[in-house]
Amino acid sequence: MATAFADKKEKILVAAIDFGTTYSGYAFSFKHDYQSDPAKVSTNQNWVAGSMSLVSLKAPTVVLFKADQTFHSFGYEAENNYSELALDDEHQNYFFFKRFKMRLHGKKIQRDIEIDDDCGRPMKAMVVFSEIIKYLKQHLLKLLETRGTGVDNKDIHWVLTVPAIWSDSAKQFMREAAQKAGIDGGQLSIALEPEAASMYCQLIPTNKMQGCEGAKFQVALAGTKYMVIDLG
Repeated sequence: MATAFADKKEKILVAAIDFGTTYSGYAFSFKHDYQSDPAKVSTNQNWVAGSMSLVSLKAPTVVLFKADQTFHSFGYEAENNYSELALDDEHQNYFFFKRFKMRLHGKKIQRDIEIDDDCGRPMKAMVVFSEIIKYLKQHLLKLLETRGTGVDNKDIHWVLTVPAIWSDSAKQFMREAAQKAGIDGGQLSIALEPEAASMYCQLIPTNKMQGCEGAKFQVALAGTKYMVIDLG
């Protein structure tokens, strides 16, 4: 256990993947940035939509698979590609998934569970979830390389956020999906979405919205009352 904790401390980058019901994305923080300013977090703000790049922190949680169930595209690209296929009446042999994440809620999840796409055709949920995680992981690594700050995968600690209401089997399913996506189990933490938001709130100045320097929001003090609201 002590060795595992030490390994986490030695990573030079922490990358978090937010696999959302409607939108997904990622954020990352270098160790040296965190040491100087814990609230300094970087994201991708230019998700590709056809020939355009949209200024958006996230992309739609939409994924398109080919007839042989291999990955085709994700996000805005998947939406555009599927629309073009439908216009030419060539979409029948493709698998198109959207708003499927919460199908893991309230069920005892097994590795071989299947979910239906928009046309009611089943695919292994493990394939669907792991391919999206793999895409977001590779997208981040490519972004770092483009910025000239490429980092070896072994030097990254990954965080995958999940809803607090999910069962242990659903959380374990996501862990295994991340591992199938190429993230080593020793480099992975599963974090509850409201807890992650609450911890970040402790780093934000109370008057940050006014663009001024100020005291931090002391949510960690005993007796402090606050609300964490997910407006997704």
